[in-house]
Amino acid sequence: MDGFRDSLLALGMPGLFLIALLDSAGVPLPGGVDLVLMLLAWQQPSRFILFALTASVGSTLGCLVLYRVGRTGGEMALRRLDPEKRRWVTEKVLANDILAMMVAVLAPPPLPTKVFMLVAGFVGMPWQRFVAAVFAGRMIRFGGEAYLAVRLGDQAVETLQRYYPLVGAVLAVGVVVYLVVKWLRTRREAPV
Repeated sequence: MDGFRDSLLALGMPGLFLIALLDSAGVPLPGGVDLVLMLLAWQQPSRFILFALTASVGSTLGCLVLYRVGRTGGEMALRRLDPEKRRWVTEKVLANDILAMMVAVLAPPPLPTKVFMLVAGFVGMPWQRFVAAVFAGRMIRFGGEAYLAVRLGDQAVETLQRYYPLVGAVLAVGVVVYLVVKWLRTRREAPV
């Protein structure tokens, strides 16, 4: 797989698109999209936004593959999952589908991103909302990574590895705060 990834990397932007598409569709590639994106942005800083956009479009299309699998054969695909994990993800998607998708594509592992995509299709999240949420989340993530590569050069990967858990924690806290505020508003507006 390393050789395949390196061959795609040699293709530049089309290779980045294919890596993003395959990775998000469930074909794991060593190093993933993040590393390839940062390398290309570091090598060609003037095109970093274009690289982020390319990776975001490829990833969104790859996520649509999993969404479609969830939509057409979701029960069979989701049957393999731990029932507790499946229930937890389903609750999050049903409670706030756009936020769940954005957090899923922004957060670092071990968040089960691909499970979120399958569940979104399975529960019937409208595809337009799905695409908008995934693309926005990926653009934020990939845009930030590409910018980091331009600013920090070869130190960008190390910096990202060091601080990504902190970024994930901040996102998680933001989601919790949002959900608490939403719950309080709903409770306040409920008839007594």
